[in-house]
Amino acid sequence: MNKLSKWILIDGNRLLVSVLLAAMAFLITFGATQLGLITFQPASAVSSMFSSGVVSGLFSVITITLTVNQLVLSRVFGTVEDLTDRLDGTREFRRSVAELTGRATSPNDPAAFLALIGETLGERVEAFAANYDGETTDEIEEYRSAIDSYAERLEGVAGTEDTMAIVSTLVGPAYAQRLTETEAIRRTHDDRSTEELDAVTELLEAVAVARQFFKTIAIQQDLAGLSRRLATLGIPILLVAFYATTIYTTVPSATVAQPLLPVVVSAAIAIVLLPLAILLSYMLRLATIARYTVSVGPFVPPEEQT
Repeated sequence: MNKLSKWILIDGNRLLVSVLLAAMAFLITFGATQLGLITFQPASAVSSMFSSGVVSGLFSVITITLTVNQLVLSRVFGTVEDLTDRLDGTREFRRSVAELTGRATSPNDPAAFLALIGETLGERVEAFAANYDGETTDEIEEYRSAIDSYAERLEGVAGTEDTMAIVSTLVGPAYAQRLTETEAIRRTHDDRSTEELDAVTELLEAVAVARQFFKTIAIQQDLAGLSRRLATLGIPILLVAFYATTIYTTVPSATVAQPLLPVVVSAAIAIVLLPLAILLSYMLRLATIARYTVSVGPFVPPEEQT
């Protein structure tokens, strides 16, 4: 996945991506009018299109918004027993990471949590390589370099306040590849480095668990943000659709000068398509994140490696 694709699919601000999609709709529509492929003249069916088809589509988007809300709320609600189990599991996970990192407790902030794992990974792999000073092989050097590079990647999320940006850093098979490399090193260099390699393995496994947990949080936040934006835009977009119908009068004429009709109607179409563009931009991100973070463990499907 190149940088542009990743920005469009994951990293880019969803509202900005939505506006770009709506702008594309405007340019395509206006271009089609200039080429004579479509017309917005007074005798056209623009008024009925906005008054019936567009309004029906907007109400469908409202229905989708309610469905999204139900999906988000279903993950929030739970019995006392369920919530207690979730809390206990999370606390136990944080305690195990704290023990591995030699800290009294692990950070609450996801970015600081991952940065701490990255810092400890770097320390552990250096301690492993130090056991072979003077006899370091190319295999050990390559392994140390790979783990150091991944550790720096994790440390680089420090200070990140966007959970989805943190998940974006964890996209891909890197942690699984490091797990496989660690197992390969263990088979040939486990005579003096059992503790360090065990710690590296457990830290990489912690990354795998954290990735899925943070992904769940990020997706819930995205769905909540999507629902809020669709609900907020509902009334303004309906008003735009209503005003677009008033441009055309009952006789074959319009309240807007005919040379301006292509621009005005193209802009109205782009605006009423904005909720759909927002929905599409969020669904693209959620589907992409799901595709590239589907595995939990050393098995990585080919799709996740691209």
